[in-house]
Amino acid sequence: MGLSAVTAPNFPYLLNQSVGDAFDGIFVAIPIVALLTLIFALRWKELAGMMAQEGGALSRLPVRLAGAAAVVSLFLLEPTTGETLAASGISVVITFYAAALVVNPSTARFMLPYAAVYGAAVGAPAVLLWVFGEPLAVLSSGLSASFVDIVGFPVAWQGTGFQLVSKAGEVVSGVVTPGCSSISSVTMFLGLLALMHLDMKKELRATAKLAIVGVLALVLLNSVRILILLWVGYEYGSASLWGLHDWIGYAFFLGFFLAVLPFYARMGEPNHDTRLTAGSPAVSL
Repeated sequence: MGLSAVTAPNFPYLLNQSVGDAFDGIFVAIPIVALLTLIFALRWKELAGMMAQEGGALSRLPVRLAGAAAVVSLFLLEPTTGETLAASGISVVITFYAAALVVNPSTARFMLPYAAVYGAAVGAPAVLLWVFGEPLAVLSSGLSASFVDIVGFPVAWQGTGFQLVSKAGEVVSGVVTPGCSSISSVTMFLGLLALMHLDMKKELRATAKLAIVGVLALVLLNSVRILILLWVGYEYGSASLWGLHDWIGYAFFLGFFLAVLPFYARMGEPNHDTRLTAGSPAVSL
């Protein structure tokens, strides 16, 4: 990954800026990297079996040259790709995959779907936020307003904006922005689910069903999160609301994903015919 210091030198700075934001602004690739690392660790024997069959430094030369060309292209495009976190993150992914093509071209097909999922997870939030962010913010606000009415404490709504008076008399106001609309948590969930589907080889129908249910559940949970934040603001004031706002999303998403993981493990039947095993013939592009 040292090559990424050349092809995406701004990535650490941009990532650090993103990590300073609230949950729905967090760079969604962070937990996906963790799962990807775990998957590769668990499947190291398969990777080692492929790499052991490498035919020397000049084997699969076209694949190696394609990887080298990709790295050079990213270096030339760095002034453009280094402007945003998404583009810089995708450059890191492509650099990693291209380096794998140069060093171990026999792993090309094994690595490609993982690199594709990771790259999509990095780039998708910006696109989805632009397309669906505002409608989801409106939906989340409407659901949260309904939940507030059920719980029964005073909150005034105007579109996606809210205002309330805490028990101590402090006026607390804010806006449910597109960034708070659950886009990042939905993208993160779909990315993690895609990685599990690739590794566990579950039936596509089972994965698709869980994806649909999971997206709907996350949108609903996001509205519950907003409800809790509003209640805390009503009870304890704005400082408590914004303090909780910075980490409650992590707790919600982690709890949701840990609940989904064992459930998904029991869903559908793995397709054993498509799973690569250690010692199986290496496949090239």
